[in-house]
Amino acid sequence: MDKNKIFDALRTLAEKAASRVLVPADYTELCQSVNVRKMYYDIDLGYERYTDPRTHKLIIAEKMENNKILLYDEHVETELVMKYTYYYDDLEYVHAYIEFDPGVKKEDLDPDIYQFLADQVYLIVSRQNIRTMLDYAEYYDLQTSVPNISFFRRFYHDITKTVPAANYAVIFANLRNYKYINQTAGVRTGDELMVKFAHTVMDYAKADECVCRMGGDNYVMLIKKENLQDVIQRLDTIKIGGLASAPGKEFTLSPWLGIAPIEDDGITINVRVEQASVACSLGKHQLKRSVVYYDNDLAAMMKRAREITAMFRPAVASHEFTPFFQPKVNMLTGELVGLEALCRWKHDGSYIYPDRFIPVLDRQGLIHDLDMTILDETCAAIRRWLDMGLTPPRVSFNISRKNLFVPDIEHKILDIIQKHGISTDALEIEITETAKEDEIDRLKGFLAILKQNGLQIAIDDFGTGYSSLSLIHSISADVIKIDKSFVSALRLDNKSGILVETIIQIAERLEMDVIAEGVETADEGRALINMGCCNAQGYYYSRPVDFDSVTGIIRKNHFEPIN
Repeated sequence: MDKNKIFDALRTLAEKAASRVLVPADYTELCQSVNVRKMYYDIDLGYERYTDPRTHKLIIAEKMENNKILLYDEHVETELVMKYTYYYDDLEYVHAYIEFDPGVKKEDLDPDIYQFLADQVYLIVSRQNIRTMLDYAEYYDLQTSVPNISFFRRFYHDITKTVPAANYAVIFANLRNYKYINQTAGVRTGDELMVKFAHTVMDYAKADECVCRMGGDNYVMLIKKENLQDVIQRLDTIKIGGLASAPGKEFTLSPWLGIAPIEDDGITINVRVEQASVACSLGKHQLKRSVVYYDNDLAAMMKRAREITAMFRPAVASHEFTPFFQPKVNMLTGELVGLEALCRWKHDGSYIYPDRFIPVLDRQGLIHDLDMTILDETCAAIRRWLDMGLTPPRVSFNISRKNLFVPDIEHKILDIIQKHGISTDALEIEITETAKEDEIDRLKGFLAILKQNGLQIAIDDFGTGYSSLSLIHSISADVIKIDKSFVSALRLDNKSGILVETIIQIAERLEMDVIAEGVETADEGRALINMGCCNAQGYYYSRPVDFDSVTGIIRKNHFEPIN
């Protein structure tokens, strides 16, 4: 046996492995130099996951046989099979199986040479497989084995070398209620469902199209415009069954879709994906439409959103955000019993109204900063009234639910109040009763701390959101605010009257105050008084007004009672 020839063959094998994936022919020189007809390993690294999602062909090994990685095979009947163990941390890690030429006897073999050979080949192969797995992880989603966004970008740049980019559109898909499925059916079922969904959607794409998983329950597709409507229709309702973790059950998935057609305008594929994502998000959260196209109108809306986002920080520094105050009035006496602070933005001499900027700031994660800014300005206004010798009524302010999970939010609120040297009982915090079930525990803790420190708690828009009765049972609120929609319907719908009267009775039994929002006519006021609700706010008394105007209202402290 020529040892130099073996070393040369190993060196050649290593050089090939450094530049490309090894194939069985690459082992020929080495195996023939040592009378080997077949060689394979039994290591299991979960290779079944590393498959091409279109062909389901193994990526990191040429062939698997009986759960073993087959490296070389001359397809000749052999008599002698030897097993060589590779140890790692003194434990058996992998076994190499070598089958020899007919006629070779065990006593003819040099055990050190073949152990060394098996170890070196394993190190070469395993290093190459690790490199291949890293490459795979760079371009494929490991849970579902479908391509990821890196693959998507590479595919786009490759395909558009031969096919015009304007032939395509980008689809951004977000699964509806996937979190709910995980919660109700279990994470294992959710994972299995995600894998089946991914491969189902992969089948919708043709060879010159692409599907990738962005992560979580988000997918991006590059689809030819001529196939777009067919794919949208197929995505509308996808039924998936046959899950091992949920036998006999069938799940229906229907994603939100954002579509960004590609045009010859030089916009990059990354921006197209962002456009499709924005269209999907707007369809899901605002427009409530399953399919939304990114068009000129949407582009103008997003341009304005970017402008608002860019303007926000300088506007806060310049005190452009200011509270307007809407009076709360005892309808029987005309007495001013409270104020609600509402956000306004004065920029370049004119007002930007909340419906134009609050949804944008909410989407950009800036709503906490806005809430704290308005609270700070509200406390400053109360301080000014006190310094003027006035005694303002309790002022309420709204806090977005997204503040609940801001670290130490309770003490940030208390610090702002303390900074202005005013009492906490001068303020009332309003929370919407649309809190989701999984937020209730956090909400209870948040409100408990504020209430212990002297703030009053009001439930806003009562009757319109999640589990109203559950909420007033869970938290110790002081005030219920009847939503404007009920007040407006009093004259038109007897059911609304029954509901309002019931809310008032519940408040009385629980020793809570009640106030009606959106009162615009004396008739609405009278109806509420007859039901037992004496306090109201709305345009009948006043629109929200600026500091100077509300200062005059505080000084006068009187409105015309409703007879």
